[in-house]
Amino acid sequence: MKRLILLAVAAFAAFPALASAAAPEDAILRAAAFIKSVQRPDGSYAESPGQTMDAILAVRAAGYDPARDTVGGKSPADYLVANAASVTSPASAAKAALAAKALGLDPRNVGGTNLFQRAQDGYNAETGAYADNAFSQSIAILGLACTGNQPGARAADNLKAAAVEGGGWGFGGAADPDTTAIAIQALLAAGLPKTDPAIAAGFAWLQANQGNDGGWGYDPSASNTSSTAFAIQALLALGENPESPAYTKNGVNPIQYLLSQQLPDGSFAGYDPAFAANQVLPALAGRTFCNAPETPITRQRPAATPTPAPSPTAPPTAAPSPTPRPPASGNTAAAPVEAPVAALALAGVLLALAGASLAARPRR
Repeated sequence: MKRLILLAVAAFAAFPALASAAAPEDAILRAAAFIKSVQRPDGSYAESPGQTMDAILAVRAAGYDPARDTVGGKSPADYLVANAASVTSPASAAKAALAAKALGLDPRNVGGTNLFQRAQDGYNAETGAYADNAFSQSIAILGLACTGNQPGARAADNLKAAAVEGGGWGFGGAADPDTTAIAIQALLAAGLPKTDPAIAAGFAWLQANQGNDGGWGYDPSASNTSSTAFAIQALLALGENPESPAYTKNGVNPIQYLLSQQLPDGSFAGYDPAFAANQVLPALAGRTFCNAPETPITRQRPAATPTPAPSPTAPPTAAPSPTPRPPASGNTAAAPVEAPVAALALAGVLLALAGASLAARPRR
């Protein structure tokens, strides 16, 4: 009987990870490694230029120098230099300027393109608009203000006027956490105080619409990683602590929610795990959309381990089958915890057997 009890205790002790969430530092390193793993031969991190810019900001937010990420000798800096001329919209040019800053490039001359000028060329001085939607308007303001440039004189007023009923920002007349969070950051970057009525109303909207699971989404009962990451960045820009009791729902705060959604390969559950990783990493690293490009470079990528050459007298070893990628949709991590759960269930059975045996013994 003593042996049964010892086995049960050992089963519990074997899986301490279930008692606490993964350390944020570990989550940051694994997310950064994932982003590096999807880098493409032209130096980009994704087919979409905008997603590559997000990845550049994420890598820098983790404390790495994205300009040192190379594939076949090509880096993200090479990609940006080669593609800067094709950037046309103010929001795209402004985000590219942020990426250039993160890469150590001069946004005024990236392959001969002045990204600041591209952004300003699309500004409507009469209406204050850089774009026809609040999200892109916010990105344009952030890209200029966070690289030391003054946005158009009426740009902030245009964004404030785009707020919808209830105090948030969004599309189609309804507020959403992503747009609300990025608009708050843009107005703060433009120099407005957090006591400004528009910012205060947006902040109140975020507080009122946090999900029951600790995150944010388009439905309070179904948060998603990207929306939660945007909301965390807004809280950080406002000087709030996203891990405080004020943002804890049913025992889970927004950071814990994000950690619970990390997949085995380092990405995060979401509509697109790679896109989600680009959004989540800066939030976990405590960086806003504005200060991510100036994160101190404190880390270096691990050196690649060379593949040993096969012995000339031995047949070559068959390459292992590639690990299947997680599904590109859904927001629930796959089942890496099934084995620990099974072991805990076994431990429970063993303890129950131990208890039953002890209860059946005659009392003396």
